[in-house]
Amino acid sequence: MAAALSDKILHHLASICGTDEVRTNPDLALYEREVMDSMKTVEFIVAMEEEFGLYVSPAELERQTWATPRKIIADIQHRLKL
Repeated sequence: MAAALSDKILHHLASICGTDEVRTNPDLALYEREVMDSMKTVEFIVAMEEEFGLYVSPAELERQTWATPRKIIADIQHRLKL
């Protein structure tokens, strides 16, 4: 389950960011490297809601929480209680 979840998250992330580097580098600094920005973050939040029924308020999300693909996966797993 966790591997399938990670694959789905990374699929959406790669699609929204426009790079497969998010799949190959789990510690990629998404915001520092300007791979993610506020618009892409909102797109990703919508994708997570559609895929998993998980609502994340953009107002409550701190960039540090989703700073890398690894941190995004961990946070989503935590929110889904996996």
